[in-house]
Amino acid sequence: MQTIAFLLDYAPQNWCSREDYHVGLCRELAARGVGSVLVFAKDLPTELAMRFREVGIKWVTIDYGKGPAHYYRELGKLVRNYSVTSVHICYFDYFSLVPWIARLQGVRSIIFEAMNGGELRARSWKKSLLQLRTRAATLPIKRVIAISDFVRDQLIKAGMPTAKVFRRYLGVDTRFFSPNSSSGNCLASKYQISPEEVVLVSVSFLNPIKHVDTIIEACGLLSERGVKFKLLMAGDGPLRSELEAMSRRLDLADRIVWLGHFSDPRSLLRVGDIFLLASVGEAFGLVLAEAMACGLPVVAAQSGGIVEIVRDRETGCLVSPLNAQAFAEALMELIGNSELRKAMGSRGLKRVEQEFTLENSIRDTVTIYESMKLLKLEQSNAD
Repeated sequence: MQTIAFLLDYAPQNWCSREDYHVGLCRELAARGVGSVLVFAKDLPTELAMRFREVGIKWVTIDYGKGPAHYYRELGKLVRNYSVTSVHICYFDYFSLVPWIARLQGVRSIIFEAMNGGELRARSWKKSLLQLRTRAATLPIKRVIAISDFVRDQLIKAGMPTAKVFRRYLGVDTRFFSPNSSSGNCLASKYQISPEEVVLVSVSFLNPIKHVDTIIEACGLLSERGVKFKLLMAGDGPLRSELEAMSRRLDLADRIVWLGHFSDPRSLLRVGDIFLLASVGEAFGLVLAEAMACGLPVVAAQSGGIVEIVRDRETGCLVSPLNAQAFAEALMELIGNSELRKAMGSRGLKRVEQEFTLENSIRDTVTIYESMKLLKLEQSNAD
């Protein structure tokens, strides 16, 4: 029996769309006679471990943070114990040694999923060196899945052979992420949101690439104009204390609720009126699709993979990156026009249902596997 191991450089703390995707994909593989095992970086919380166990998904832990030698030894045990014939690598940087480690352990069918954001800025000889490094690091990889056209273009510019790279969008479970205006009432009460306040929502890791400071500055401009709003800011990260201090300097302490790690993003999205994301060079922006699935219009930076999700003036507003004034102007327009918000939210929901569903993402991943002949039982593991 063939087995695909998913080598994941993360450890989920709560169940979200990516866990639904992995469960759905593993079930699709099982229906085709192919085994699977998820390999997380850390042990899972008890609740998540039980949930995976209940749906019959196998998982183990191998921490790349303990060094390549440790990963090599543990991956070797995994390959032998589960008869692994293929690996699908996710959340790692493609300069990591994981593809080579898998190859040295005898795995020949190696898929790498590129999920990291950022824009290529190297020029001249630096770009040439980057391209050489890319080719060397990714030589064992048979297929590369880029989660947006933006990521695909960045990979090719960095030296990834074009023929290896396939674009496949991420997807959300539209049965779970869906509009429900009544479900947010308890949160509105908990965070003392008054009926006349427009609720802005953002979910983001608080690191430099997310540029949450642009959102805070835009909120400061709204406050100066007397706009009644509340920003629910979910997420944690190294810049949290700095960003909270910035909000206090702008006298926004009563306008911004810092939620930290939030285990139930759906309820948060359902209480919102507008979703915000200021990232520059975002690889995809799955949270945008989740917000749109809940019927929210979006105000986001016109950058990276965001432009492939949000249609400007149709499902939201795309504005100049790092421009707090542009964010504030777009927000003013939407805050002052509830019908426009409703229309954009409705169109956004339809767009997600057409382009960014869990079913679409699983189907397209299976198609890539089929192009490698991974799903044919008679296929050997040789090149």
